[in-house]
Amino acid sequence: MVGIAEDVTDRIRREKELEEAHRKLNAALSQSDQVARETAKLSELVDILQSCQNLEEAYKIIQRALQSILPSRSGALCITSPSRNVVEAVITWGDVAASDRTFRPDDCWALRRGKAHEVRDADSPVRCGHVSTAPVGGYLCVPLAAQGETLGVLYLESSSVPERPGADGAAAYDETPGRLATAVAERISLAIANLRLRQILRGQSIRDPLTGLFNRRYMEESLEREISRAARNQESVAVLMLDIDHFKRFNDTFGHQAADKLLQAVGELLSERTRGQDVACRYGGEEFALILSGATLEAARRRAELLQRDLKHLNVEHAGQILERITMSVGVAAAQGHDADAADLVRKADQALYRAKAEGRDCVVNA
Repeated sequence: MVGIAEDVTDRIRREKELEEAHRKLNAALSQSDQVARETAKLSELVDILQSCQNLEEAYKIIQRALQSILPSRSGALCITSPSRNVVEAVITWGDVAASDRTFRPDDCWALRRGKAHEVRDADSPVRCGHVSTAPVGGYLCVPLAAQGETLGVLYLESSSVPERPGADGAAAYDETPGRLATAVAERISLAIANLRLRQILRGQSIRDPLTGLFNRRYMEESLEREISRAARNQESVAVLMLDIDHFKRFNDTFGHQAADKLLQAVGELLSERTRGQDVACRYGGEEFALILSGATLEAARRRAELLQRDLKHLNVEHAGQILERITMSVGVAAAQGHDADAADLVRKADQALYRAKAEGRDCVVNA
């Protein structure tokens, strides 16, 4: 009887050990499957973000992805402004009433410390200043940083405290949400930094550094595109060539810095007077060009005359004095899209500009 009892007890013990090993194996396999799914989602997110053309497009992708990847019921992606004094939520999901939409960088402990900051207790003395009332399940702030620059913060909150049974059977906090949020934040940070750098490089390649207008290369590319669009829509396209009258005399009288200030002012005026579908560029030196989408020759001439009038009232101040007012000569050319040729259109506008200067300047001449 004693031998039978010992044998049964030993068999029960082995069965319990086998069950425990089986339970641990299933838990490990389940965790491994979860990590694999998370990794696949993160890889897909990175691939999509690398194909985005601008930040606005990336933010839309990130908003949808975060809701499916992260277990948080609500949250926000907050980006630091270029001035570095304001952090603003660019995307949100769920109910994020607990966090301010705009706040100072010092209001977030994650941005202060440079690492993830989690608060589970509503009465915690280290609750972030941008969180008015701590959510029921607490919240997590993960800083966004890449290439040595702090870009913002990822704010996440949950409806309940995530717990899991510990090794001793007691409740323990699950570290999975924080680990996953950190991994997501790292990938988003790199994507945003790369998109910003790409936009800066593109801006430098198509913008004139002095006036902020598009450069000649971009103007020529845009004209080809506008001609193709005009041909499809059976519209016309017009080109204005503008040249500041007596610019060399102005430069010799007031100096290079004053001349640069004048060119900047002219660039700002042209930007303000240009429609969204039109293109204003600095063609070279004191010469500017405008592409007017869908404009006839007569409509383009009226636009040129309005620009002339506005330029005559342009006040430019330099070294405490108001510089003399300027005039501008303009050459206008237009053509139907199906008949237009980019090089020929620019050449005709340029020839009209030379005629305007030969006829006494401060006038508009049609090609």
